[in-house]
Amino acid sequence: MKPYVPTATIVLRTSLIAGFILAAPAIASANPSFPRGLGFYFDPLRLAALIASFIGWVKLCAWVDEDAAHYKIPAVFWNSLLLVNGIAGFLLIWGLPVFWLATLFFWSTVLAGSYWYICKRNRRAAVEDQLFNREHFQRLVQKYFRRTKTKAKLTITDGVPVKFISRSVSGEVEDADRVDRVQQSKGYRAAQELIYNALERRATDIHLEPTANEMAVRLRIDGMMINITPYNRAMGDGVVNVFKVLCNLDITERRKPQDGSFSAHVKNRVVEFRVATAGSVVGEKLVMRVLDTAAQLADLGQVGMTESMQTEVRDIIARPHGLFLVCGPTGSGKSTTLYACLHEIDRFSQNIITVENPVEYRLDGVTQIEINPKAGKTFASELRSILRQDPDVILIGEIRDKETAEIACQAAQTGHLVFSTVHANDSVTAIARMIDLGVPPFMLSSALQAVLAQRLVRMLCKSCRVRMKPSAETLKKLKIDPDAVRYTYRVFDSAEDREDDADAGTEEVDICEACGGAGYFKRTGIFELLVLNEKIRELIRENPNIPEIRRVATEHSLKTLFEDGARLVIEGATSIQELLRVSK
Repeated sequence: MKPYVPTATIVLRTSLIAGFILAAPAIASANPSFPRGLGFYFDPLRLAALIASFIGWVKLCAWVDEDAAHYKIPAVFWNSLLLVNGIAGFLLIWGLPVFWLATLFFWSTVLAGSYWYICKRNRRAAVEDQLFNREHFQRLVQKYFRRTKTKAKLTITDGVPVKFISRSVSGEVEDADRVDRVQQSKGYRAAQELIYNALERRATDIHLEPTANEMAVRLRIDGMMINITPYNRAMGDGVVNVFKVLCNLDITERRKPQDGSFSAHVKNRVVEFRVATAGSVVGEKLVMRVLDTAAQLADLGQVGMTESMQTEVRDIIARPHGLFLVCGPTGSGKSTTLYACLHEIDRFSQNIITVENPVEYRLDGVTQIEINPKAGKTFASELRSILRQDPDVILIGEIRDKETAEIACQAAQTGHLVFSTVHANDSVTAIARMIDLGVPPFMLSSALQAVLAQRLVRMLCKSCRVRMKPSAETLKKLKIDPDAVRYTYRVFDSAEDREDDADAGTEEVDICEACGGAGYFKRTGIFELLVLNEKIRELIRENPNIPEIRRVATEHSLKTLFEDGARLVIEGATSIQELLRVSK
């Protein structure tokens, strides 16, 4: 059996041979009779730089070989890459007339391959072992510069850019005493890190769910629940108490449901959080809704509508009066779409008033009212008062009872343009939902102008999506001509897409940095727009037959949610599996 020879030794031997070969022509061509004069026959400084470059290159190759073995990264490719880069660099040194410029090119060539390797190994290394990131430089400063040691330590321990803001009972004045109290409590640092981590990962909801031994933590990202590292039970209860104190809730009450709110300064912006607690058999569960008031307000072109649908919606919101409903389940982007509609209206020439719970976006030139049932401010009571404020456009956050629905319809019939949302599965079902709430069919038929149903589908990550040939069954579901589509895209599958890889059994799968391995990144909307015509109004007024309304709407070119989403599958923006999950 042959003895094992380290790859670094092989690199060193190969480097010596390559160096001799490169130097041989210069040695052979030297003329011994050439008058050299007194002194050295070479530049000692350049020779020292050349030797140092050679030794540094060999040491770098040895480190990569050892580090790759430690993290189970195939070393053959990386050693070969550094070997080729080094030889190319030495060729530059021998070939270029300017020595120091050639040396700079040499190290640029060698370090480029090394940096590529470091980026790959950092994906597998723990945070404290990663190289050339902020934490690494902080460790170096703390280790080698005693004068900045205290400052560096402060950055590491207190560097989470989250500052909590607790409100008074009225919600108008900041309560600094409550914040000072939680800073000394157990779990404060963990609460800061949780908030920062959730915002960095674009979470819309944070769930703290107790179990027998720990506190599970889940984030809702792009509509899906993602588990992250849980807390032990004592730390988890401490984090829950921090949020309850910030919301001015009773920390001794763990059985009855409570709700409140607080804010936080995060990277020079203010983020609001709505907190709700509920008792369970194993402890108290807490859910936080993230309301990023600094989020950029989208317009109709950014929510995912086609050009033709944008034209139809703009025509509807340009009308002087009427009721425009947006329907869908919770978290389907209804409020975002309504604010995109308000974005199309001249807010400075018209009086726009909104009634919401809570106010999710701040909009200049708009009077925004937040309801508070505990204080007696409900949708119905606020609507009665704002009708005396001479509004042109009214936005109602949600229609959830008969009184609110009737006031909305009456306002739409008396010269006001009313936007609102309602929970329904599709546009036709929204009509049935309004009738079930108690709105007379004759009133609804004259007030309602259009219904927009919507869902949010996750978009495939463009960095790791995989192209595929669609099957005949898939094309049949999409209701498209097989000759019109050559291929679609799907999520990267680590098992299926690496079955032919020779290193698949020894190398771990690299996690996509763009999407974190989810395969999807961000969401866009799919829509179903029902514009009422005289035939549909007559059906609502005389005989609210939902199947017949659906048939007539289909005859008048109603495009369903699935049909609208099919275009995203054809364009490669999402997958057929995601469309089926959302639209069925």
